[in-house]
Amino acid sequence: MSPENVEILRRGIDAYNARDVEAFIAWCHPEIEIHSAFAAVGGAIYHGHDGMREFFRDFEEVWGDQVHIEPEAYFDLGESTLFFYVLHGRGRGSGAEVAMPSALVARYRADLLVYVRAYAHREDPLAELGVSVEALERIEP
Repeated sequence: MSPENVEILRRGIDAYNARDVEAFIAWCHPEIEIHSAFAAVGGAIYHGHDGMREFFRDFEEVWGDQVHIEPEAYFDLGESTLFFYVLHGRGRGSGAEVAMPSALVARYRADLLVYVRAYAHREDPLAELGVSVEALERIEP
């Protein structure tokens, strides 16, 4: 178990929800790579700290400043963490309100986030990881 990794991700999510870009970056390794299913139409990949700033700009362009992540569960996978959450927001262009159950997988290097991949469907990371949610130990937010 690596409760430290879960705590790193928790702190990153807190910074994200606060829209504190620099606090979020403080939890990211310089070689951070984020695969976002939500920041741009069709998804996007962001690299490094400057990429994280671009990620926040793109995310706000699509969702405005009313988007936030509601944590539901963490699953410690040793070197990585699976995270279930609900993405709440309102499309900036459409005005449509969204509450989307989602997931992400995070990996770490030197006690910092080095890889994050967001999924629009929770089944996708489970299939990629070859696990079922019933086989995992749930860590409450």
